[in-house]
Amino acid sequence: MGARGPIPKPAGRRQRREAPAGQLVALPEPRLDVPAPPRGLLSATRQAWEGFWVSEVAAAVDASSDLPAVLRLFTLLDERERALRVYRRARIVSGSQGQPVLNPMFKALATFDAELRQLEDRFGLTPRGRAALGLTIGQARLTLDELNRTAIEAATSELPDPRLEDVV
Repeated sequence: MGARGPIPKPAGRRQRREAPAGQLVALPEPRLDVPAPPRGLLSATRQAWEGFWVSEVAAAVDASSDLPAVLRLFTLLDERERALRVYRRARIVSGSQGQPVLNPMFKALATFDAELRQLEDRFGLTPRGRAALGLTIGQARLTLDELNRTAIEAATSELPDPRLEDVV
């Protein structure tokens, strides 16, 4: 008997790292009431703010309890844009001894990006974030009545359920 590795744990004791497949959640209609953006945002950030609040993803956001995190997201986004503008003007600057060094704004950009990625995932602003939240944008237009009607039609259909053939 050769070395084949450790004996696997019984199925009941295994712990998996991936999240279990959950149910998909259909989002309600996009909101029409766009909260006022924080003062002092750049024009591009204000446009992103408005775009977020009219998107289907924002329909799942509770404007009262989630607003501090949304404000943090867009404030960081604005600060990142400002740091990027400074970095683009001078990618290489003089160090303390006069030597050429990379602009410190580059490190700030990496810090902003790390926090922004987390907030974007939490609010479903990326495909990965939406998948982790179980959000389905394409099905967001289905109302509860349409879902019920589809379920009733499937249950009362005259066609036999093909899964029953496997059982019989």
